[in-house]
Amino acid sequence: MPPRLARVYPPPRPTPVPPPIFTVRTVALPTVVTLGAIVFWVAGVPDVATVLAAVATVWAMQLIAPAIRRRSLSMEGWASEIFFAAPFVLFFLPYVAWAVLARPPLAWDWTGAVLALVAAGSVYASNWRQLRLGFDRELLEIMPPLHFTTAALRSYQLLAAAVGQELFYRGVVFEFLRPTIGWGVVVVSTVLFVVEHLGNRWAGAVLDIAYVVRITILSTILATIMFMTGSLWAALVGHVIYNLFPAAQVAWRYRVNPYRSSGT
Repeated sequence: MPPRLARVYPPPRPTPVPPPIFTVRTVALPTVVTLGAIVFWVAGVPDVATVLAAVATVWAMQLIAPAIRRRSLSMEGWASEIFFAAPFVLFFLPYVAWAVLARPPLAWDWTGAVLALVAAGSVYASNWRQLRLGFDRELLEIMPPLHFTTAALRSYQLLAAAVGQELFYRGVVFEFLRPTIGWGVVVVSTVLFVVEHLGNRWAGAVLDIAYVVRITILSTILATIMFMTGSLWAALVGHVIYNLFPAAQVAWRYRVNPYRSSGT
């Protein structure tokens, strides 16, 4: 790895060998939804086919982006930095691209926004261990040498993921399926949201049953608020607030990390 990149993005400390990108689980998920899109298109259900095709592109990019980044770590010069930076945009590109195509209405609703904010805070606080300021296993990847840029990239990923996922699961999915299946879209959007997290290559290392329950509850509440109020902004607020807690913890850990000076 080029020295400057090594300072910005140090290898994870507790697990020197990162989990493989292409596994049976990570490859099977986009493959299955792609086949499902074809089946529904042939069956004459274009809305469902379009949603599944959109999901396939989102999940496929979650394999392509880290593969590009891993390739960048074995390169030198300006090319390595371009290949390293590109995934931070590519990862979220399908979310945004499909939102632009579907153009879900960005309505504002104060009641929905307040409910989403309270729900996000309550769900996150349900696991009191998340609220402590000490270091935990999930965030050891940003430990020494801790560079400011590393903490900034981690925070960007957390907040951009919240925006992108809500634009997609509560925006695109609702826009295509709500007229057809009504309340069923709440269930469908939640199932797709949770399965995306289960299919992530890091899932085996950091996900557990309690985490799955929490994100299922959060997704169900945000989808219900979206269905009842029609406010995509409310869902965005809720998810951003939920992810803002770990982003704030990242900032705090950077501030108090005794090894900070060695990475700056």
